[in-house]
This record gives sequence, structure tokens and C-alpha cells, in this order.
Amino acid sequence: MNSGLITSRYATAFFLFAKDKNERDRIYEEAKTLRGVFNQLSEFRSILENPVLAKAEKKKVILMTLGGEISISLEKFIDMLLKNNREVFLQSIVLKYIDLYRSEKNIHYGKLTTSSSVDEKVEKKLILMIENETGGTIEMEKVIDTSILGGFLFEVDFKRWDASIKGQLNSIRKEYIEKNLKTN
Repeated sequence: MNSGLITSRYATAFFLFAKDKNERDRIYEEAKTLRGVFNQLSEFRSILENPVLAKAEKKKVILMTLGGEISISLEKFIDMLLKNNREVFLQSIVLKYIDLYRSEKNIHYGKLTTSSSVDEKVEKKLILMIENETGGTIEMEKVIDTSILGGFLFEVDFKRWDASIKGQLNSIRKEYIEKNLKTN
């Protein structure tokens, strides 16, 4: 069976189950925590893919990454994945669950990259502007990247605004090269 199909079916079934149990919000937070673990610890995926490691040990590792205290629904879901040998799909299922939740709640993901920390007032104004444009709410990740030299990069869903000094310098450089190619 196609891994994308497996992921989609499990995530959708889990989302509907969580909805019935009125635990969508809690599981969404747990899913975001798991996503963070997968992003920060490359070994986590290797542990889940290890065929020698006992299922009970895999479950302990998953519970430990979530702080040991998780919703009953998520624990049952993890047990089911382990029983059906589908734990290798946990990362994809978690990402799909997050997508389903955000879609239903009209939540848009945004990423703000700046060269230094941003004033809270500016951040709130930016969020309000995007929320007005999208008609939904924004969950924003803030990243500090000194390589952009100044200004900001802002991405929401699949739109990107580049108001960084680095972006402006690259634009000027590209324009300069194009003009020189035409004159030669």
C-alpha cells in the first residue's frame, strides 16, 4: 500500500476519533510537540524504524518525548500503530493531523525571519494584517537569522514576502548582471 495513502487514512481516522472524543485541541498540541521532536532529533525516527527494538521500548521512547503524560486517545492510537507495525509512519501521520486540524480551524502557519528580535507591537500588527487578509488565525514561528542583514522575510502558507536587506542586495545584483549581459 502507498505510504501517502496509509498516512492519510490513519491521520483522518485519528482526527475523526479525536473529534468524537472532544480531544482535538489537546492532541493538536501533542502533535506539534511530536513534530518538534522529529525536527530536532534525527535519532527519534531511527528508533521507531529499528526492527530489533521491542514495541514496548518504542512506546516508552514516544511517551518520554511527550513528557510521559499524554491524552488517552493518543496513547491508544500509538498502541494501535505499534500493533499494526505502522510506527514508521508516525511522523507523517502527525504532520497530516496538524494539516487537518489547521484546515478545519482556519489556522494559517506563518514564519517570520528577522536579523534580530522583533518588537511585540510590530509582531502583533503583522499578525493582525495577515489575519485580516486570510480571514483566519495565524500561528507564527519566529526565527532570527543574522545572514539576512536586516529587514524581514515573512512566509504564510505558500506566500513569501522578502523585505530583507540580503534580498534587496540580491535583486540589485541580479538586475546589474542582466543589464551587463544585454550591453555586451
